[in-house]
Amino acid sequence: MMKMVNVKRSVMSMVAASAAVFAVSCATAQPATIKDGVYTAEQAAAGKELYERRCGACHNVDFYRNTFTNRNNQPLQYLFEEIIVNMPADMPGSMMDNEYENVLAHIMSLLGYAAGDQELSYASGTMSDVVIVPPGQ
Repeated sequence: MMKMVNVKRSVMSMVAASAAVFAVSCATAQPATIKDGVYTAEQAAAGKELYERRCGACHNVDFYRNTFTNRNNQPLQYLFEEIIVNMPADMPGSMMDNEYENVLAHIMSLLGYAAGDQELSYASGTMSDVVIVPPGQ
């Protein structure tokens, strides 16, 4: 009987220690933000011409600065899906996902967000894990 009590205490101690470690890791985990280099410089360059041809006439940098500021702490996926559904205004949804990704990468470069090593990808599902922070913060 004494041996069983010791085993129960050991198991309870391990469970409590594991819970404490998990709680600390959850409390300190920060979501990725668009400041963490979530697109590549190549994507931004690829999106430049398309942006100038399809977006730039109606939407300047100030428009996007306000757009990103108003979506503070929202997943990047929400903005991306809004762009796909509504843009370009004369033919919403008319571009391929990679074209929208490249244009969004170019917009982020215009706003001063740094490029990184990983491509911006809607299909991968990673945009849901990246939150928007206002430019310049």
